[in-house]
Amino acid sequence: MDPFTELEAARTAIATYTGSVEDFALPIADSLNDPLGMNMAILLDALLDKGWEPAGFEQQDGYRIYRYARTE
Repeated sequence: MDPFTELEAARTAIATYTGSVEDFALPIADSLNDPLGMNMAILLDALLDKGWEPAGFEQQDGYRIYRYARTE
């Protein structure tokens, strides 16, 4: 799995995804996890637009794989 290293590429992946939320995994390079969390906040806006909320992550070597669930 290749993690996203560019914010816009990750945002586009979220916006264009058409499958089930349970099958969606968002690998984000540690370099995008800025100290203030601004990049993740921008991605969260795109996820909320889809009706999704965070459902945890798995730390890998140099990146995290984020999972999501439908909001209730």
